[in-house]
Amino acid sequence: MTEDPGVTEDSDGTKNPRETETPGPAETPGPAENPGPTENPGGAEESGGTEEFDTPFKRGLALTMTAVGLLAGVLTYLGGQAGTQEDRNAREAQRASVTALAAQAGATADSLESTANLGAATTVKRRHDIESLRATLLGEQEHEAVADRLRQAYGKLDGVSPLPTGDAVAAQRYFADLNREATVASLLQEATQETASSWGDRSNTYSAGTALLAVALTLFGLSLTVGEANRRHLVWPATAIVAVTVAGTLVLLVVPPVTTPRAAIVAVAEGDRLAGLREHEDAIAHYTRAIALRDDYAVAYEHRATSRVMAASPERATSAFVFSTASRSAYEAAVADMTKAMEYGGDEKYTALVNLGGFEIHLADYEAAEEHSRAAVALNPGPPIPRMNLLLALLGQRKTAEARRVATELLRVIGSRPDPTERNELYAATRTTLDLVSAQRDHARPLAQEIKGELVRAQGEELAPDARPAPSARIPAIRVAAQGSMIQASLSYEGMFKGARMASIVYYRERPGDEWLQRSDLVSIQPWQLEGASGTTSWTVVDAACPATGEYRVEFYAEGRLLASAGATLSTGTGAGLTGYADWAGGLTLCRPDGWALSHERAGTADLTSPDRRHHLAVRVLRIAPPTSAASRARTLSTVREQLERTLPARPLNARPLADALFGGFTGPAWWLTLPDAEVAYLWASLDDTGRLRTFVARFPGNNPEILNNVLGYLRFV
Repeated sequence: MTEDPGVTEDSDGTKNPRETETPGPAETPGPAENPGPTENPGGAEESGGTEEFDTPFKRGLALTMTAVGLLAGVLTYLGGQAGTQEDRNAREAQRASVTALAAQAGATADSLESTANLGAATTVKRRHDIESLRATLLGEQEHEAVADRLRQAYGKLDGVSPLPTGDAVAAQRYFADLNREATVASLLQEATQETASSWGDRSNTYSAGTALLAVALTLFGLSLTVGEANRRHLVWPATAIVAVTVAGTLVLLVVPPVTTPRAAIVAVAEGDRLAGLREHEDAIAHYTRAIALRDDYAVAYEHRATSRVMAASPERATSAFVFSTASRSAYEAAVADMTKAMEYGGDEKYTALVNLGGFEIHLADYEAAEEHSRAAVALNPGPPIPRMNLLLALLGQRKTAEARRVATELLRVIGSRPDPTERNELYAATRTTLDLVSAQRDHARPLAQEIKGELVRAQGEELAPDARPAPSARIPAIRVAAQGSMIQASLSYEGMFKGARMASIVYYRERPGDEWLQRSDLVSIQPWQLEGASGTTSWTVVDAACPATGEYRVEFYAEGRLLASAGATLSTGTGAGLTGYADWAGGLTLCRPDGWALSHERAGTADLTSPDRRHHLAVRVLRIAPPTSAASRARTLSTVREQLERTLPARPLNARPLADALFGGFTGPAWWLTLPDAEVAYLWASLDDTGRLRTFVARFPGNNPEILNNVLGYLRFV
């Protein structure tokens, strides 16, 4: 039998466990003693196998986690409040959108009704004007009776339309006023939606903060499961998350959401109304007021940038779709404004990108212009303006191959535009800006001229489709003169034939050193009308824009090939600024010197009076039955002369016929009349084969006809 080494046996035979010795001098405590704590290798204190809770670290952590939980609750509450504000502003934006649509529909309905009523009243008024002019110019008294009856009928129609008869400027003002309410509502919708988005961003930020605090709480909790040496790897990131969340919350509480004062919205709407009326200086003042009320109002900056350029552009009164030149200072200010507009929320706005790219071309910042133009094309590849700007930017950087490709695309896009007025303005604007880049960079001249030729060729095929190319045409000599509104080129030609497509492209600038401007109305493309391959002739273009001073440059093309170019300085002027007047229904345009009074009570009439009331001009245009022979023409013109004499304030002392004279592109007989008080009257009349009768009476002191001669130099019959 083997003895169990772990057991001893008492004298009574009972077996007990054998006492064994452990290494070292440790003493085993007696049964009455409470064993003291032993040290856990992991660093945690143990008592009976249970972790102690009440320690300084755990007390601090509990307080921290409680504060973080409370902060999460606050963020949840703030997020809910922000969401409520977002919903409220979104509903207000929807209401503003409906209001804008209703206002726009109302304005459209009112404008259509006003236009229709004006058309009915104008028809009666136009018939009255014709009958009255017939009685005045032809002495046919029966027409005066008809005119009286029509006058009475028109009187009954007076007031059926708020639109003024025959006053285009007043009509534009009426339509601008009519659309103002819709503009305010539309801007209010945009501003309210922006505020709603701002509240939405705050709500999302609060939600993100709540999520971050949840992560922090998780990290704090995990720190209780690791030893002291590893706690900092969890506690410090959690503390940083809480600190960032607290800082972000404080920023949101201090910085208010984006709001736009209603006064700023109204100021922008008024600026838009004035800009539509081409009153750009006043528009700039209203945009500036809006910016003073909200210094990050992107819309106000964007619209002010455009008005700054238009205010300094010679095209401000003529361009309908495109403007292509202004002063350098205007472009610098516009770039500053448009940059702020992009910074404050316009970075995805197509029009802001397009205009900024165009502005930068004029400042020769081709790299920036390329960047913004490419972004605009990417947003909307259809319209031609960003492609035009991209072409110019590439041309300025010597990127020739790509510039040719973009030029081909640009010609295609321009040709696809449905409005012929827009196409003509685009052709002209491209030529203007190609000249600009050529002046800025000499290396760009050859390719710019090549592209200009392609533009002329494409436009010529539109304007004179039945004409034929003239590959052998030459212009060995050319001389250009400019007087009043007439630009006339005297030239010799070779290799020409009747029906050849010829183009004259006229450029203008007010002062030497300014950018050349090629306006769309200073283009003449038509079939050659002369027989014979060589000879001399003159070519006339009329500038209806009322230039008082300036320089012209004329380029002649056969298809896309430049044949000749010459310039001239405007040799005469009125010595004052000029304001244009156009009566397209009546068939005349003229330029009024500053200070001169204009009266146009009837269509086809215009009466000018100088400030000193010593110079008078009365113009009349009337369509009558065409003359059947030279004799009938002479009889009609003789009658007209007698009737014109009746309009003079005194009976002439004597009358003297003069040689036929050319005015406004038409030739007719003239008479010189001496009046009492050393006053002179000059009468002129013309009757063409279509029956269009054109006349004027000029009265002035006998020793000073020059100022009226200058005014007559701008008279044009259309």
